[in-house]
Amino acid sequence: MGFQSQEGQVGFRTQAEEGTYADPGDGGVFMRLRSGALGPNRELLIPDPEIGGNRDVPDAYLGAVAWTGEHEFYARTRSIATLLKGVLGGVASEAEGVEGAHKHTFVPASGALPWLSVEEAIGEGYDVFQYIDAKVNTFHLEAEANGYLMGSVGLIARTQTAGHTRTANPAVDVNPMFVGTNIFARYAGVTLPAKSFTFDITNNLEDDDFRLGSLELGDITEKRREFTAGLTVRPEDSDLWRQAVYGQSAATQAGGIVTKDIFEIVAETYELIGASAIPHQVVIEAPMAALQPFGLEPSGDDVIEHDVEIQFLRPDPAVDIVTIDVFNDQEAVA
Repeated sequence: MGFQSQEGQVGFRTQAEEGTYADPGDGGVFMRLRSGALGPNRELLIPDPEIGGNRDVPDAYLGAVAWTGEHEFYARTRSIATLLKGVLGGVASEAEGVEGAHKHTFVPASGALPWLSVEEAIGEGYDVFQYIDAKVNTFHLEAEANGYLMGSVGLIARTQTAGHTRTANPAVDVNPMFVGTNIFARYAGVTLPAKSFTFDITNNLEDDDFRLGSLELGDITEKRREFTAGLTVRPEDSDLWRQAVYGQSAATQAGGIVTKDIFEIVAETYELIGASAIPHQVVIEAPMAALQPFGLEPSGDDVIEHDVEIQFLRPDPAVDIVTIDVFNDQEAVA
């Protein structure tokens, strides 16, 4: 018979404390996936050849293990809110009127990221895993003009156990999806003629902190955080190229000063939230961003396009490097 992947399910919930499983079936959020699962990062320990031995491997043991993996999905506002809470740490929620819409504002936390619990059912009847003490290492969004807003999330977990009972009738996020015709990219307040975009958060979590006497990670420590975006733009003039390469759009030769300005991505659904006049939204705003230098690549009769990479910056520690607002139908983020 085999096991069909589509019959599986995955759910997330923020833990109240380290080491204690928070059941995603009790107040968490389950999400539909395009693909992906967590898996073992583990080696079979084989000894080096020994004098007095023979040419064959004599024995082996299993080494310490970390659980890592990536989930790919179509973006919906309940599930990405939980994932943003995991990747950034800071969130404040408030009602938008009295018609069922709520705004959740995410900013990067200065301290440790929250721990997540994960329930992962592989297929129908293959196995059900529970993960304790997981953290979000990477978060990615992308969309093309004639496509859906899609994403992926990379996690690292300390503990996995198998043989559990999957949550029956879970609260799956079935909020509306986003399409490229309702997504806008703006730089310095100007809407860019972009054909596609990407957005990435990387926490650079340490995934090899193994300790003597334990098979599990001792900790999952946050290192330097990175925020970047990318756009494919069909330019209307040479201003973007001059700003990226020369430093300023009005310059006529290379300089050393970098222009830094506001970068925004705004995505809206066609559907409204409840009885409100507010659509489901994801609004990403970086108050200070710079363009990476890039080359011109004309070819034959192709129309010129730029692949622009955008680096988020934080020269003022009192100003958050990015703020992300998610508008959806839930009072609080799981």
